[in-house]
Amino acid sequence: MQDSIKLGRKLTVHYSLIQAIYIMGYCSIYSYAAVFLLARGFSNSQVGLTLTLSSVLGLVVSPVVANFADRTKRFSLRAIVAALLVGMTVFSALLFIIPRPVLGVGILYVILLAFFSSQIPLVTTMAMDHINTGAPINFSLARGIGSFAFAILSIVLGYLVDDFGAGVIMLVNLTLGVLAFLLVVSFQKARRGGEAGVDGEVEPTGLLEFAKNNKRFIAIVGSISILFFSHVTISTFMINIIEHVGGSSSDMGVANSIAAILELPAMALFPLLYKKVHNAGLLMKISGVFFVIKTVVTLLAPSVFWVDAAMCLQFFAYAMFIPASVYYVNEVISGADQNKGQALMGMVMGISGLIGNYLGGLMLDSRGGVSFMLTVGLGVSFVGLIMLVMIDRKKRAISNE
Repeated sequence: MQDSIKLGRKLTVHYSLIQAIYIMGYCSIYSYAAVFLLARGFSNSQVGLTLTLSSVLGLVVSPVVANFADRTKRFSLRAIVAALLVGMTVFSALLFIIPRPVLGVGILYVILLAFFSSQIPLVTTMAMDHINTGAPINFSLARGIGSFAFAILSIVLGYLVDDFGAGVIMLVNLTLGVLAFLLVVSFQKARRGGEAGVDGEVEPTGLLEFAKNNKRFIAIVGSISILFFSHVTISTFMINIIEHVGGSSSDMGVANSIAAILELPAMALFPLLYKKVHNAGLLMKISGVFFVIKTVVTLLAPSVFWVDAAMCLQFFAYAMFIPASVYYVNEVISGADQNKGQALMGMVMGISGLIGNYLGGLMLDSRGGVSFMLTVGLGVSFVGLIMLVMIDRKKRAISNE
């Protein structure tokens, strides 16, 4: 028992460092995407199109990579993630070197995002594999520490961009890629579900069979993708929202950091909440309500202060949703198909990005601007919330205690 606790603490520290690097990578690649691309001569519509195409590629690549990870006996999760990190680092270097033209930068950025998005569900499964075999990794705490790291980088990167220009974003991302590689390859391997010698484990299914056997889960992913519409547009075009109320890149960094700092206590406390409720679906619905409320406050914000106030609601929205969605997959998907389940849940952002980034860019370039984008986002996300409540209304059997 003591050995298990000691191992859990050791793995939690290591995994927290991995999450910190990855969430900082999300900050530099996604949260500052519009800043980087606008500085390279993109219009708002072109930024939206670029991120939409990256979502399309991610939706194709991510489940394929996850299916490969579930079924392969030759390569470990660490090896697969490390290979993706190498690819991501190479494209970050190319984006730093190549300033023009728009088409070339756009293609490189699309591929970079595909490499990054394909890793996230695999990194999640690295922790869940240990949890399911008895090692008490505190996933929520690790993810919360990642959010705190996001907050620090968001502030620092905002000032760096103001002082040195948007090119510094790719230098930061390059450094994070190297650090992530070192942390991932040194992470202790867990015994995977479906490996020889694990009694009672079923073999992983193919993608089509998985979708056929988990129709309700697929519908849940679809409803959450619609719910996330406003979250995606706010995250991607935060610089436009901040400038709309009179702020700058450094103000954007502060707003993002406020949201991220509040994610740490929310995610750290999530296991206690889950032990009492033990219903990840219910917790996802509660967080969905706060997604809608956050959009309302952002829409009505007359100043940077009120945008910051809206970001405070991240405590109950995104910060609760992320661990809830991970535990939801662990509840309803068999261990042998965990990578596919986590990948499909991770595709929520990709599907939302597919719709939100492109339409958000178009709406920003229209006469309605920021207000029009946020109003449409509010309506779409409210529909997604209603769909989530209706689809997940029936009590589910728990497949993994």
